[in-house]
Amino acid sequence: MRVLRFLDDWFEQVMITICCSLLVICLTYTALVRYFVHDQFFTKLSFKAEEIAIFSFVFLLYFGSVLATREGAHFRVSAHLDWIKPPFRRWRFLVGDVATLGFCAFIAWQGLVLVQSAFERPEPSIALGLPMQWIYLVIPLTFALNCFRLVQGYFRPAVEHDHSSSQL
Repeated sequence: MRVLRFLDDWFEQVMITICCSLLVICLTYTALVRYFVHDQFFTKLSFKAEEIAIFSFVFLLYFGSVLATREGAHFRVSAHLDWIKPPFRRWRFLVGDVATLGFCAFIAWQGLVLVQSAFERPEPSIALGLPMQWIYLVIPLTFALNCFRLVQGYFRPAVEHDHSSSQL
């Protein structure tokens, strides 16, 4: 139970931290090799580091989207719905969230189709030679997690922020 609670609270942040750290380390390595090291062995490794950086950046974006969904930090136009009072206030984005849920479910499904086709016709990544189906797996995973976090937001205790007093 403690592990599930930790994953529920920290999974996205841990994944984002790992991806961001890999991105910075790999790009720093490639920059240092490009300007200061002219050995062929380190140059070949820099191509691998660049590919890791690309994958890390893409994973960072996907997991950042999940974190934004969990925190309710995605861009929303809400001025026309601010008149709704608690306890119904937390349901004011229901129509948009249902549309988002449908979109995320569709992309998760299409991501599974992509992963399945990559298993049927395997292809390696260019520099690392990793099977791309494992890289593509981030798409259905994160969009399914987006669906889960979106629905989960309606079952967590509501935290209301009143920004009306700070508006001019």
